Amino acid sequence: MSFIKLESKVRGKTFWIVTEDECYQQDTGWILEPQGLEDSLLVFANEEDAGQYVRNYWEEYIEQDPDEAVHMLGAENLIQWGLGRLAGPGNMQVRSLEEWLDLHLDCWHEHFEEVVDVSTISDDLEELLGFKPTIACVV
Repeated sequence: MSFIKLESKVRGKTFWIVTEDECYQQDTGWILEPQGLEDSLLVFANEEDAGQYVRNYWEEYIEQDPDEAVHMLGAENLIQWGLGRLAGPGNMQVRSLEEWLDLHLDCWHEHFEEVVDVSTISDDLEELLGFKPTIACVV
């Protein structure tokens, strides 16, 4: 039996049974969709992988829908970045789009609805994933 046990409750439970069919590989993590959980869990080996996932998410989002990216980030911010000046669509000011993307490496947790630590997973689930997750994010 494959399972994941979390340090704190997600939708009222800390223990979830997961079958192999409920696991989907992503760039730097895996999505787990255990029965009985309406949401999905995105699990990562560490904070660095979670940060890289979020940075990649926003970079792909911008590349796939540049018009929406201009709307979301603001044309004025993009112009200021193009000139190498401090700007940003939030309370953090940076000098380029690359620097803005890099902010997500450290602030990755803001991207997810909920973040919990992983307490334990079954050996067979760890073998399937290829790593021992330490972080589970509700998506």
